[in-house]
Amino acid sequence: MTPPTCGLVLAPRRLVAVVLAPGGVARRAIRAALTDDARHGLVVYLGSAGAEIVASEALLRADPVAQHALATGLAAGVAPDALVAAVVRAAAITDPARIAAMLARLPRVPLLRAQLRRLAAVSDPRQAQLL
Repeated sequence: MTPPTCGLVLAPRRLVAVVLAPGGVARRAIRAALTDDARHGLVVYLGSAGAEIVASEALLRADPVAQHALATGLAAGVAPDALVAAVVRAAAITDPARIAAMLARLPRVPLLRAQLRRLAAVSDPRQAQLL
């Protein structure tokens, strides 16, 4: 059984996340404001669902939510912008929730899964190690 995956998209004035259940059924879209509290709440929810995050390179550059997710121990994959743009254009998708659902489905397609890059948590050099 595959773990739940979550596609994340940066829409105007909000983040949109869609979690796919292990059976591949999309749950409702989650919309979060672009505030630190909303990002934190989204990451906590995704952590409790045990979801693996899939985002585009554009989201990774523009918003810190993926780095927050990595810091809490969630697995994250990054899809190349060219791949995301090609699939969005070919499928004529304009709704951010549908784009997020498409991103969540990428790891389920073997040919497209090979295009995803795993993110590794980067430790902050200013942070002291406790143990």
